[in-house]
Amino acid sequence: MKMKIEELKDLVRQVIQEAAKEGVYQKYAKSTFKRMIATASTGGNKNTAPYTEKSAKPGKSGPPEG
Repeated sequence: MKMKIEELKDLVRQVIQEAAKEGVYQKYAKSTFKRMIATASTGGNKNTAPYTEKSAKPGKSGPPEG
């Protein structure tokens, strides 16, 4: 199968453009993964509002009796 040089150039351009788009996504995915790992590895952080109070004990979470 013979191809004209212009068809070959167009095909190569299309492939390069697709690869560039994939590279942009890969860069984004890598950065989100890095942030996720950084967040998970911080560990031991103090709770911030509104999660500063301890949770209710069993039997204490219902309305007051009476």
